[in-house]
Amino acid sequence: METGLDPEASHEAVRNVVVLAPMPMEMDAIVKAFGLTPTSGEPQAPCVGLMGRSRVRCTHIGMGPTLTRRALITMFDEADASDDPVHHVMVAGICGGLDPEIPVGTLLNPELIVEHARGTEYRHRPPGDAPRHGKLVTTDEATLDLDLSKQLLSDGFLGVDMESSAVAEICEQRGCAWSVYRCIGDRWVDGLLDERIVAATNQDGSGNMAELERLLSEDPALAGRLERLARETSHAARLAAEAAVRGCLALDG
Repeated sequence: METGLDPEASHEAVRNVVVLAPMPMEMDAIVKAFGLTPTSGEPQAPCVGLMGRSRVRCTHIGMGPTLTRRALITMFDEADASDDPVHHVMVAGICGGLDPEIPVGTLLNPELIVEHARGTEYRHRPPGDAPRHGKLVTTDEATLDLDLSKQLLSDGFLGVDMESSAVAEICEQRGCAWSVYRCIGDRWVDGLLDERIVAATNQDGSGNMAELERLLSEDPALAGRLERLARETSHAARLAAEAAVRGCLALDG
């Protein structure tokens, strides 16, 4: 795995860790928490650095299981070709909260990751000794179906995202350790999201600014909801990134 690190510093590292960021906001939080450096001047270029005895590379992958699988397969193929293996994959960012009693900003450390489409379960074994609790479900796309949210809650799920089960799937196929760092950034019970906002989100996780401006011109009252959503999701992304840092340090024992 080519990192571009200072050779005098990289000899201290004993493993390669990749941190996946589905959204630009999440990548910004990861880069800041890990103290990473961009590999180029291109927007959302991979960023690299050292954390403990790990060489860390953060990559923006976009949203959803399809893009996640594609990014991981490419990453593992390139690592195999260069004979520089990836030892641990992390995904860090926000998730939707399903339990009205669990507030926004709560870190989840689930026991199980479940792919909603097929019901496949993956046992979560993150580094460190933080207690694990409950289940996280991965769906193919964002949903605002209140009945589905209630059903997932009744099935024991605390949060929902769009990437974690795909990380588990590909990493276990390739024999690579993995871990998930998710913090609740929004909840269905708060009603901040609606179909218009979801439709104005690009597949790479960025906002379609032209569409958002159009929505605001039609519905100025939407501004307050968007401001709260941006504030709370940014805070959650920071907490998730900081949890990933702790996980990375825990790899050193």
